[in-house]
Amino acid sequence: MNPSRYTVTCHWDEEAQVWFVADSNVPGLATEAATVEELERKLLVMVPELLGLNSSADSRGDVPFELIARKSELAKSA
Repeated sequence: MNPSRYTVTCHWDEEAQVWFVADSNVPGLATEAATVEELERKLLVMVPELLGLNSSADSRGDVPFELIARKSELAKSA
């Protein structure tokens, strides 16, 4: 059974200076990119391809997914 929504949670790796997939319900999804926009472009291709390979969805159709990006910062007081 397909989930009603696919979710991809990405985190920022300060040391490597990349966004990476930290958690997802898309089987086999693992990638990284220098910007969130670049990561999104990769996911738009990878998510339907992986779901099609895993027989979880029709790879010819549209696959909705939610992209959640998390980055922690430290704001210094004046």
